[in-house]
Amino acid sequence: MKFDSKKSFGYPVLRPNSDDYVRSAFQLDIDLLLNPENGNCFSVNFEFHCGVRDLLELINAQKASFWLRVNCRSTFYSKMIKVEKGGSLGFEFSDFRDVIDISGFIIASEACTFKSSKINSEFGYESFEIDNGQVLAHSDSIVYSVEKDFWKPIQSIFEYQVDERLGDGEFYVDLESESGFVNIRANPSLIISLKNLERAATGKAILMNSVFFPVVVQMVNAYQQSEESISSSRWGRIMIAKAAARNLDLKNMNSFLIAQRLLNFPLLKVAEI
Repeated sequence: MKFDSKKSFGYPVLRPNSDDYVRSAFQLDIDLLLNPENGNCFSVNFEFHCGVRDLLELINAQKASFWLRVNCRSTFYSKMIKVEKGGSLGFEFSDFRDVIDISGFIIASEACTFKSSKINSEFGYESFEIDNGQVLAHSDSIVYSVEKDFWKPIQSIFEYQVDERLGDGEFYVDLESESGFVNIRANPSLIISLKNLERAATGKAILMNSVFFPVVVQMVNAYQQSEESISSSRWGRIMIAKAAARNLDLKNMNSFLIAQRLLNFPLLKVAEI
């Protein structure tokens, strides 16, 4: 472990990309679900995983607690919520816009002495004094879109546009449309054929592999080439949120693998025909 004052709390904190604790991790699993009885609400199901037993014992002794931070830059909503190790919280869509980020913490509830054999030996101690409110662990921030399109299949962010300049069988993808959707441009006859495929029993599997799959690959490639500009687009925010929900690394994973997983393995649908 190399001590870096710019990245360190000055004391051991269980967190991503840090070896303050040896062979240990702190993870927050999140799942967002629409409320089936109220379309204006959604639920956040969560569960914490902590690899340091001493921290869990501190929580059991009511000297520390799990917390969730829910933040939305677009609406300035920001709240810290004390929670159990796992559970569910309800929210209203009206409090949010665009995307929210959720992160998890373990925070001390009172001053005490904390001891753990998993503290990295480079700190030079196995115990230290903690104060009320001190952060003892934190997770990665998980980003989700709260736009209604997020709850639909990813192909719902595509829209067809007529382009008379394109020949039979040709289609073009426009990722910079004013609507914020991904435009699939084709001549009128091809667009009619694509829409007919959507209504056919086996047509969706054909569309998924011949059109939607290469389009999603192009979307991922665009993100990998220009993360900042794509992240600000409507379809980009939705793709990022869906990738986060599946623990996909958009920046570093192979775009073909990402596209297959975002589309729930479209080749399997062909095999079922």
